[in-house]
Formats: sequence, structure tokens, C-alpha cells
Amino acid sequence: MAKPTFSKLKLSANTEEKEFTWEDQVIKVKQYLSIEDKLKLITEVLNAAADENRFYNKGKIDMYFKLYITYFYTNINFTDKQKEEAIKTYDALYSSGLWDCIKKAIPEEELDYVYDLVVDAVKQIYDYQNSVYGILDNMNTDYNNLNFDIQKITENLKNKEGVQFLDQVLTKMG
Repeated sequence: MAKPTFSKLKLSANTEEKEFTWEDQVIKVKQYLSIEDKLKLITEVLNAAADENRFYNKGKIDMYFKLYITYFYTNINFTDKQKEEAIKTYDALYSSGLWDCIKKAIPEEELDYVYDLVVDAVKQIYDYQNSVYGILDNMNTDYNNLNFDIQKITENLKNKEGVQFLDQVLTKMG
């Protein structure tokens, strides 16, 4: 039995959109997002939801997930200011009921798949951060951030004030 070639299958990505009307505006919602765009969406959610310590708050993940689903799947235009004021934009999107309409317009399997990818990515990040490699990497980054300048420290200790300061620090440390 001969194997068919992929090109002869005449496949193409799903470009179908569903529409609904909101306040006399036609909202178009993609039924499928390319894997390239899904990966961008996930990256944007993770970057936006992480705090300075690379901690992911579940509420922030939920908020940014819904916002970025809206940004990527719909034809709704957002200003830079609306994107910067994510909390305010989210509150309006969610409390108005618009999010529910968008969510209903996206196939459940599609939405679940993207959400699962976000959750799995967070888990993998935490697994890495808590692994030996992640801990060593973090220690190396912390060490590099200390930016030791041995000559400067030596010069400071040569003068009387530097020695007095060091003595005070050591006294306070016990």
C-alpha cells in the first residue's frame, strides 16, 4: 500500500471565526490560533504574571490568561494605555460579561489546551528553579549581581573610616 504524501492531502490551518454582537459592535473570535501565536501568548502571560522574584500568583495568571486570550483571539483593538492598565482593563472585560461571550465563542478544547500549556509551563519553571541546576544557576546570578570589586573594598579598608565602619559592622554582628 502506497503512502500518501502530505502535500496531496491539501491541508490548511483552520481560519474559521465566530461572530457575536456586543453594543452594536461585531466581535470576531478565531476558532484556532496557530501554534506560533499560542507560544507567543503563553510567553506573554508568563512574563506579565511573574513578579520580581519569579513567583507566579494564580490570580495574576488567570487575569493575564483572559486578557491575552482576548488580545490574540479577537478583533478587539486595545490601546497601549489599556494594556498597561491591565487590572482596570480586566475588571471591565470580566465584570461586563464580555469575557463570558468570548469564552463561549472559542472551542472548549482550544481554550483548555492553551490553559494547560500555561499551567504546565509554570510547573516546569518551578521544577527547574527547585532543581540543583536551578539553584546553582540562581546562586551564580546572585553572586554576579553582587559585583564584587576587590580593589575598591581594599582601598576602603586602608583608610581609617573604612576600618572603623568594618569594626562597627562586626561588633553589631556579634
